[in-house]
Amino acid sequence: MLARLQSSRILKLLDTWITWSVVGLAIGFGLGVNSVSVWLLTIGLGVFVVYLSLHGPAKRETEGGLFASGCAFVIAWLVGFVIRGLAL
Repeated sequence: MLARLQSSRILKLLDTWITWSVVGLAIGFGLGVNSVSVWLLTIGLGVFVVYLSLHGPAKRETEGGLFASGCAFVIAWLVGFVIRGLAL
């Protein structure tokens, strides 16, 4: 079952940092900085840890991109609420 999940389309979609950035930006821009936004960020980081564990041991070719996704998620959230603060 784990092998089937590793080759699934959802996991391939999550392999890109762009997906994580878009979600982080949407949360930050849509909600700003409030308790719901922080809870969603926490849940997102928990999903990121599960996402890393589904990939198994680190591979030299993909390790940097996988870890960059988590950072991109948090930074995009920050950028999202800064844009919201400037725009509204």
